[in-house]
This record gives sequence, structure tokens and C-alpha cells, in this order.
Amino acid sequence: MKRIITAFSLCTLLGVLSFADSGDGKSTKGSSGSVTVYQVPWRCPAALQIGCGSHAKPILLRLERSPGVGEAWLNGRGTTVAVIWKVGTKRKERKGAEQILKEAEGTRLRGEEEAKSLADFASRKGWYRGPAVDRLSEEEAEIIAARWVRRLRTKTTLTEEKAIGLREALADGLGKCLTGQTEMPVTEEKKLAELRRISGPFLDEEQIKMLAEAAACGMRARPDEE
Repeated sequence: MKRIITAFSLCTLLGVLSFADSGDGKSTKGSSGSVTVYQVPWRCPAALQIGCGSHAKPILLRLERSPGVGEAWLNGRGTTVAVIWKVGTKRKERKGAEQILKEAEGTRLRGEEEAKSLADFASRKGWYRGPAVDRLSEEEAEIIAARWVRRLRTKTTLTEEKAIGLREALADGLGKCLTGQTEMPVTEEKKLAELRRISGPFLDEEQIKMLAEAAACGMRARPDEE
């Protein structure tokens, strides 16, 4: 009986520390070693239920360039980073990555929180590695676009067809900005020009100005909004 319990415990531990790819990123075969998990404050200010992909992406990529790091992953909520160390990595080789996380307000998890995070990470469900966090940025863009369209609809009447088309067009444009495919317009003139380009097929000139006012209220939700 003791042997069975020991074998079961070992299998459970190996399950928690398994590194099978889940489709949210690609695992590097042969590089998997121990895992350390860190708490991070990387939630998206405009969509608090998800992580901020544009903030996390350069940090994750920088981590993976650090000696000893095999892979670096972020959970979908933007609250936890999991670092897979290369096999044989020594303590002193981890200092560079640990400093990067410290600068990014990361703190190592221990005890019960560590165990829960490792168990969650083992499934890879809802975890993103490097460039894959662009998916979070795209989700953020969809949330912001829907928010702007809801604001617009309190000022003017839109058919459901036009509202859906506008929301999708805005999400596509914002997504390209948030993932670095295009530059985010910075001046008011450029912002208006970009909104006019995107929304032209769905809105008249007066409605475009209303949309600009809705966007000027910001990407974040107001107290009375989702």
C-alpha cells in the first residue's frame, strides 16, 4: 500500500510539472526543467478581466532571452507568470530573469498559491507565451470597440447591421495598433482621420464626430459602463 501511495504522489507531482503544449504557444522540446511562478500586476486597464498583451509581450520575450530560461508564460488574467528553467540551470543563472520580473513588479509565489498556480499552469489552458499574448490584445480591442459603439448608440440611432460592422472594423483597427502592426495615432487630427477611415462605410459625418467624442472619453470603462 505504501508503494502505491508513493507512486501516486509521484505521478501527481509529475502531472503538475508537465509541460505539454496546449496550443496557446509552442513548447521548446528538450528545454523543460523546473518551474517558478510569480504574481504580476499586468491586467489590462481597459479590460480588467484579461491581461495586457502589449505590456506583457516585450517582458516575456526579454525573459526568454535570459540565460537559463526555456519558456515564459502569462495567464489570461494577467496575474501570474510561469518561468520554465532550462534543465541544469543553476541558481546564479536565474538572477537576470528574476531581476526583469522584479522590475516589472513580479513577486514569487509560494505555499498554497504556488501550488494552485502550478496546477493551473500544467494544463496550459488560458496561458500565453511570447507573441501569443497578441490574442489578449485582440480581445482587448474587441472590448474597447464594443464600448465605443455602445456610447455612440446613446447619441444616435444605428441599425444592428451597421453597429456590428462598425464594432468589427474598430476592433480590427485597434487590434493592429495594440499588437504593433500599425502605429497608434497620437494627435487629435490623426485620430479623427483614422476614425473617419474606419467608420466611413457605416456612419455619416455627424455620426463620425459623435464616435470621436465617444472615443475621447477613453478606452477604459466609466463607472456606469461594463
